Amino acid sequence: MRILFVVIGVLVAAVGVWSVWHESRAKEQKTKEAFAGREPLTSEEFYDRYFLGLGVKREVVAGVRKILEQHLAADMSRLQAEDDFSRNLSFFWDFDSMANVEIIVAIEEHFQVNITDAEAEKTRTMSELVELVSGKVRAHCPRSTAPGSVLARSD
Repeated sequence: MRILFVVIGVLVAAVGVWSVWHESRAKEQKTKEAFAGREPLTSEEFYDRYFLGLGVKREVVAGVRKILEQHLAADMSRLQAEDDFSRNLSFFWDFDSMANVEIIVAIEEHFQVNITDAEAEKTRTMSELVELVSGKVRAHCPRSTAPGSVLARSD
């Protein structure tokens, strides 16, 4: 009887490992398809291409992008400002239905801001997310311009 439980335990573990591996490969493939044909950009290049001159601080863009990479467990080097989380990037929610909540919580903790459910729900693109966070950061600490702060001049 004990051997039967061990065999069942090993089979359950093997199925679990296979399932995680398969899901990881599927997400990797979807990510490749979504970003196909795009050149990878460093954080600096991403900022310069999409946000330079818009009044958004470099640290906000880099922080949001890093949080996305961590919580979506995907390479975001080919992300574009107008990528839409409800359209071409919606597949991420198929793999982790709570990722959107985890991302908002992580952003709130990292930048010490509050994002309402309504604001989160109407934020569709990377650009909109960065602009939302940037506005929240400015409103949260409008006079903070010390070196190293989120609002410090980066140009």
